[in-house]
Amino acid sequence: MPSIQDVADQINAKLDQINQNTADTVTAAGEIKAELVQANHQLSVVDHDLQVGFANLSQGLFALSELQRLSIALQDHNRKQNDTITCLLENSNELLCGMTRKLTRQLELSEAMLASARRLEGISERANAGEAADYDRHAVLKAQIEECCPPDRPEPEPCPDACDKPGYRANPPKGQDWTPLPPPKGPQRGASG
Repeated sequence: MPSIQDVADQINAKLDQINQNTADTVTAAGEIKAELVQANHQLSVVDHDLQVGFANLSQGLFALSELQRLSIALQDHNRKQNDTITCLLENSNELLCGMTRKLTRQLELSEAMLASARRLEGISERANAGEAADYDRHAVLKAQIEECCPPDRPEPEPCPDACDKPGYRANPPKGQDWTPLPPPKGPQRGASG
């Protein structure tokens, strides 16, 4: 049977072991706490970086959307200009076609009138030689008077209505002064507490 001293020594040894284990647990808990504080700090840095990154991303996307809006406005203005050009070309085509028809008809009439006038002049000169000479003198005088005082000319035909010309007022896109935000000034990187 063990003596009381042996039992007391065993109890003291167990108590020493418990004290040592408690001290080891306190040390381990302190290390865990320090690691948790460091992990918490690193998470704060990551959270802050994410917030800054999201703000930068949202500003950049806004600048891009404004550029796209401006691009669409410019394309619409270009489309309207193309419509005006098409209208002008159609008007020019209509005018040229009308002029061609009128000139063709006028040419036919002029050729017929020239042939008829030559025939009548030939007949008249043979029948009335004296009157023909008098007519020629009268024609020269009339030409001189018209040179001095030209007769009124008929009004020209009206041109087609003017095509719509689209006006363009540039709306400068917003957000083009965008620059990335400065590096985060939140929690210090690599610091531990």
